[in-house]
Amino acid sequence: MSKLAIISDFHMDSNHFSEEELLVFEEVLREEQVTDLHFAGDISNDLYGISFPYLNRLSRSFIVTYNLGNHDMIGLTENEIDKKDFLIKKLGNKTLLAFHGWYDYSFYGGDLGKIGHFKDNFYFDRKIHRDFDDQMTTEILLEKLNQVLNSLEGDVIVALHFVPHAHFIIDTRYEKFERFNAFLGSKTFHETFLKYPNITDVVFGHIHQRYNPTVIDQINYHARPLGYTYEWEILRKFLIKYPKFQDDTIRQPKKNYNHIKELVEWKEYKKEHLKDEFRSAMTTFNF
Repeated sequence: MSKLAIISDFHMDSNHFSEEELLVFEEVLREEQVTDLHFAGDISNDLYGISFPYLNRLSRSFIVTYNLGNHDMIGLTENEIDKKDFLIKKLGNKTLLAFHGWYDYSFYGGDLGKIGHFKDNFYFDRKIHRDFDDQMTTEILLEKLNQVLNSLEGDVIVALHFVPHAHFIIDTRYEKFERFNAFLGSKTFHETFLKYPNITDVVFGHIHQRYNPTVIDQINYHARPLGYTYEWEILRKFLIKYPKFQDDTIRQPKKNYNHIKELVEWKEYKKEHLKDEFRSAMTTFNF
């Protein structure tokens, strides 16, 4: 029996993982008897300098694959991005299909005329240079996705980085935050998946919010991104256990985390519960 684990939004540089913490992650993989590990995007902000050396290290103990997220694409050409897209891997009588995904603003209901300016001046992806606009990039991707899915027989597990269904989009009344929904993914992914009844499961990330497994139109959706440390479940539990460290005057989670990250109590709690956080961020399949 083999086991595939899929994890997204590892962000190993932004999370400043120490060597000890990376070893904890690898220990969790062994404890869970994982044989195959897939990263569904956003491993780090430096694919060649940071991510690849770590993937090579993991490859000594596990069969490691990946698809790109937006953070992984920094500094890459369109050709490099394209060459790393659409991984097909046999898992016994199942198939893993992994592709990057992208966005086409279909999750945004506001004025599309403002989106280009927002992306060019504020959004992270201004650092990424694609050959085509976002809608055309997604359209080209969907054409290839249909071609690949038409060629696959048997049950298919799909992994991608970007959000494939509006169910997972956070509804907000504030236009400033709603604009981010434009860059989360595309509803056309789910519409495409519906044409292929052999798709049993879809695993994705990008949203940095974990959901329980959700069945939509007979497809099992899994969103368990690891995300940034200040978003972690164990941080929430720490602040419940130690309410004296919760500063109610600080509204932003990142600033709240900066307020406590050097505390001895937090460091000890994080060390004790880090395995739980890694486990919570993995979706596994036996094959």
